[in-house]
Amino acid sequence: MKIIENLKTFGNLNESDLNSLEDALEISLPTDYKEFLSKTNGGCPKNNYLVLKVPSLKEELLINFFLGVNDDENFNIISWNNDFKIEMPISTFIFGVEYGGGMFIQITEGDDKGVYFWDSNFSLPVTSNDENVFLWLIHFLTFYP
Repeated sequence: MKIIENLKTFGNLNESDLNSLEDALEISLPTDYKEFLSKTNGGCPKNNYLVLKVPSLKEELLINFFLGVNDDENFNIISWNNDFKIEMPISTFIFGVEYGGGMFIQITEGDDKGVYFWDSNFSLPVTSNDENVFLWLIHFLTFYP
């Protein structure tokens, strides 16, 4: 999937912007994700949504938008991460939001390193108190070629 071709992007970020974002999030962003932000700064799908398949789920997910550095708090990566920081493990950040209200997160360090779907509002039938985070990809680059 050529993700950039299917996005109305929020612009792009330069190296200084990316460094400021890492400082604000208190995290080192993966190189492939920084490349994505340098070209898009997040964005909304041109056709209202993108269909994503998460191997560990039987349902398709619809991505509503990718977060970026944005004056609109609805799309602002820093605001979203500050709002949910207490609920996430260290070295984790939110980068996208699903139509059902779930979030796409990336864990950047440790044994659980990878890209996940977090069903934070328990909207999927397979979600439980014991399991509401589902592995999607090992690297963001897999999704963003």
